Amino acid sequence: MPTFDPSRFQRIADALQGTGGFRDGSYLVQYPRESDEKFARRKAIAWYANAMRPACQRFAGYLTKRPPQRQVTQPVLQSFLDACNWQNDNLDVFWSGFMLDAKARGSLLLLVDMPAEGMATDRTWPAVSAIEPERVTAYAVNPVGALASVTFTATLTLDGKDIAVSRTYDEAGWKVVAGSQILQQGAHDLGVCPVLAFTDSGLFPAEGEFATIADLSQRLYNLRSELDEILRAQTFSLLTYKVPADRFPLDMGGVAQSIGTHNLLQTFDGGAEFIAPPEGPARVYLDVIAQVEALIRQAALIVDIPTSNSQESGVALQLRFQALNASLVHFARRMEDFERRVWELAGRWLGIEPKVSVRWSQDYSIADLKTEIEVAQNLAALNAPSAYQQAKLKQLIQLDLGTLAEDEMAAILAGVDEMQQELNP
Repeated sequence: MPTFDPSRFQRIADALQGTGGFRDGSYLVQYPRESDEKFARRKAIAWYANAMRPACQRFAGYLTKRPPQRQVTQPVLQSFLDACNWQNDNLDVFWSGFMLDAKARGSLLLLVDMPAEGMATDRTWPAVSAIEPERVTAYAVNPVGALASVTFTATLTLDGKDIAVSRTYDEAGWKVVAGSQILQQGAHDLGVCPVLAFTDSGLFPAEGEFATIADLSQRLYNLRSELDEILRAQTFSLLTYKVPADRFPLDMGGVAQSIGTHNLLQTFDGGAEFIAPPEGPARVYLDVIAQVEALIRQAALIVDIPTSNSQESGVALQLRFQALNASLVHFARRMEDFERRVWELAGRWLGIEPKVSVRWSQDYSIADLKTEIEVAQNLAALNAPSAYQQAKLKQLIQLDLGTLAEDEMAAILAGVDEMQQELNP
């Protein structure tokens, strides 16, 4: 069974939300010979530039541009599709937020539950709720790797007050506990645990490929804070007063002499001038920061389109696009399988066999449209076969209009075939 470390997922969540140690400065590391006072001041002014959330938003955005295709014939399941959670969000709307959190952590749980008896609602179908892995305190899996039981922290409103509780769901029922007291409990006849585990890879718990962004973000958070300290302490010129040897050191009236922007430095010889600290330390930090930022962009699968002055080859750019497409397809396949399990569990709650077909896109074809057009033009100038040019035109249309509905796209591609037949009867 994979090792479970809730604190690890908490750090990833903090990187995603800009909370925890990224907000109060506790993720900063005190460097040698730094006083507690200076460290406290540095923590107070530290700032965090979130790299995790934009990366996850970009990734989820690619997936939502091509929403899954579904056929739902049963009215009660159509109601579930239209209002899948307690906020009555459409399933696609819910998935967009779920995928963002799941991509950041690599793992995310989903509770599929029915309204409790006596609950003030007209809802007669299940509702889903995401459970972050950092809230899980205990879990067990069955022989096939599915969750057999899970316990996680939550809040419960009693007498108008929110109290911290622990919720447990297993293959027989559920209970809500505060301390050692069972506040609520119940049974179900599902035969399975109503909590499903989604993972980017492997069994729960599993970190995803974006987890390293959290580590790099913490390092970058420290680097920027340390650079700020250098700039605050050394950027401003230092006043020096050159004191003759026979008068050195000059009587400062009992004021202790210290080096800093708030005082002067006495030296030999006459005259006074300003000296500026060397830029070397700050330049070193800027170079290291640039290297860490580049690693974050690489981990986030960000593909930078090279400029005309770039030495990057077209093959290298194509390989990076292929890596992004492969990651998207892998995640979409995971989501398709996960959604089928959600429909199956919803059917168990309702006592019906769900008649639902769902298909997520298996080809996202993320590429640089400008580069692909240049390739098509060059090959057309070389008298490429008409069949190739026709296929290339279809590819360009799909890249440019990838968000169209399938029937609209099919009509446009059919028009390309008709145009080709007219040109080559």
